[in-house]
Amino acid sequence: MAKAKVCVLTGSTGAKEYSILEKHASQGCNIAFMDKNKDMGKMIKEELENVYHVPVFFFHGDIGSEEDRDIFFAAVKEIFGKTDYIICKSE
Repeated sequence: MAKAKVCVLTGSTGAKEYSILEKHASQGCNIAFMDKNKDMGKMIKEELENVYHVPVFFFHGDIGSEEDRDIFFAAVKEIFGKTDYIICKSE
């Protein structure tokens, strides 16, 4: 069986970005995303996991912070081992 693809989104997660995550989750992709809004991030993580039954990694951080980016991408590599799609949204 082929290993699931990994979709990574950075920046704020508004309605447009959420729909992108939903699309990839519905296709069986593992999801990783970063957002400054902790409550929204937790809600999105739970919803994607419950509706689409895919692994989701949420990192509470700021894309504008080099340290947060380094921690986030290191964690994605550790958890999923790869990245297939990167969707970057600057603030």
